[in-house]
Amino acid sequence: MNSDMDNNSDVLYSRLIAWLIKESVTAATTPEHGQAQDTVPAGELSAADFELDQLDPLDLEEVNIAPFNTDNTAQFLTQGDLGDALAHEAIEPGSEQNPDQLGGMPIVQKRFEALLKRRLKVEIERHPPLFPWETEISDYESDTDDVLANRWVPPIDLWMPQLDKLALPVSLPENVLVPLLEACSEVVDSQLKLGRQMVNAVKNLFPDQFQSLDPLAGMVIGYGMGRNPDALQLPNISYDDASAEQRMTLALLAAKEIINTLSVQISPTKTPVERQWQTSAGIVSLKAHYQKQEEVTSVYVRGHLPRGGSLALQAPGASATSQRTNPGYLSVELFEVQPGQTYPLEVRFHESESAPLRFALCPTL
Repeated sequence: MNSDMDNNSDVLYSRLIAWLIKESVTAATTPEHGQAQDTVPAGELSAADFELDQLDPLDLEEVNIAPFNTDNTAQFLTQGDLGDALAHEAIEPGSEQNPDQLGGMPIVQKRFEALLKRRLKVEIERHPPLFPWETEISDYESDTDDVLANRWVPPIDLWMPQLDKLALPVSLPENVLVPLLEACSEVVDSQLKLGRQMVNAVKNLFPDQFQSLDPLAGMVIGYGMGRNPDALQLPNISYDDASAEQRMTLALLAAKEIINTLSVQISPTKTPVERQWQTSAGIVSLKAHYQKQEEVTSVYVRGHLPRGGSLALQAPGASATSQRTNPGYLSVELFEVQPGQTYPLEVRFHESESAPLRFALCPTL
């Protein structure tokens, strides 16, 4: 069907162009009595006889038959009035022929080039060209290295695997653990006591029950590291089915576990102290040393990252940073550290939008 339509369009367009050329040449010459002669050869179509109704509307769009910029034509024509407009475009007797009018060769050439480009574009889209070694159209895989493509990890999932190991009687949903981990990472390097750190980490989850958190935090700390669900009256139910007080207790238990993991107590007699954190990219391993040599104290941390990243150890007046682009070991060291102070250690992965995981190193004598 498309082939017949295309052939019909080509035949009609060729006949129209032939008529346009002949019509424009003869229309410029008029007889002495001032009336236009009938210059249409026998057997040829005139503007009045040209049956545009034979064209499909799609043919008109493809051929791009449109009005030309003359003094008598100022708007786009539809299929029905195109024949009358063409007849009206004949050059007036005694007028000077304009090369940009309907019969001018530049106009015909532009029309032909536009049609040719359109046809080529359609054919290329229908039948895309092949490489010399191809016999059919094929989809090629990206040349990106699979290792590099898989390096990016969604920020919400990066630090979460470790939280599956929390010693809790009831599992907490992700929408509770994610903000809780962020809050614990912010308060862990403060000089506050453990109970106050727990309350500050949980309070944003329960803004309307803030006053009830203090006594619950004392209970969580006092009952055998908070791992006795019977003493804390935590039945074996889901977090969503628990009461407001039970939810606060579970959140405080989780905050206590997270803060204890992120807090690293180090001393010259008990060194090194190791910490591991399971991430979606692998295990982060840390070893912290507190040393004192010739009255100079220092904290030295060696870590192993499962992917490219950095370690940053900070102090009020100094900082130490180490980074690498691929998985492996790196280390940082600070001198003249003071016992009783807290020194944050940040672990960050490259090409990750997540906030860094923050540990707190606490030197003691």
